[in-house]
Amino acid sequence: MTEKELAILLVRNGIATQRRDPTSHAEANRDAEVRAAGNAAIANALEFLGKHAVVADVQPTFGAAGIGFAYTISPQLVHELTTDDVIESHVGALFIGPKTETSDTIQELLTGCERRTINVIYRDDLLASLRKLEVCFRDDCFIACLALSGKILEICLKQVMLDHNIPFDDTWMIGTLLKKLREAACEKYIDQSQGDTANIINKSRIPAVHAKEKIPVPSREQAVMVVHAVADTINRTILHP
Repeated sequence: MTEKELAILLVRNGIATQRRDPTSHAEANRDAEVRAAGNAAIANALEFLGKHAVVADVQPTFGAAGIGFAYTISPQLVHELTTDDVIESHVGALFIGPKTETSDTIQELLTGCERRTINVIYRDDLLASLRKLEVCFRDDCFIACLALSGKILEICLKQVMLDHNIPFDDTWMIGTLLKKLREAACEKYIDQSQGDTANIINKSRIPAVHAKEKIPVPSREQAVMVVHAVADTINRTILHP
């Protein structure tokens, strides 16, 4: 079990315990997988989570599972981390190293979309794409960032069309979706620069998929610009429609 997997499991177990009884401490070694990691690894994981204000209190204990640690999770996080996916995302973000404004923006979008009721047709695809976008941006995989951004923008535009009963073909890409939205005179605000954003995305996205020509490698600055365009669109169409 990796350090991240152990931390996620500890948080998941702690939250489950406090949902049953808000005054209870979770006993780490009650979980066989956690116990197998050993008390030294558990202590390190709890210390790490404590530094990030996830774990609120740790106490030594001698219970049914032997000598070990009992702990509580921050009450605010017990309230906020409502699903396993949200827990995994929140704890996983603690392991990604130094943050930037853009990586923070992606994480905020992911957290917001996880909590938001989204059309079931696209929800899983949107969340998975945001998680991949976060990883790709962190690892400087900017071609992948632009490809994922294009997919996310398509989902947002299709959501607008669903919301306004505008028929569309699921194979349409950004340019066609924008054109059909204009033709339908949709009242929903769509940034006029989205066409330019689509052009930047397609310069990397289409060659990467179809291998027709040499792929132009986007700069970090281009990736940042596109990611923040995605953020604006998600905020306008998904989070605050």
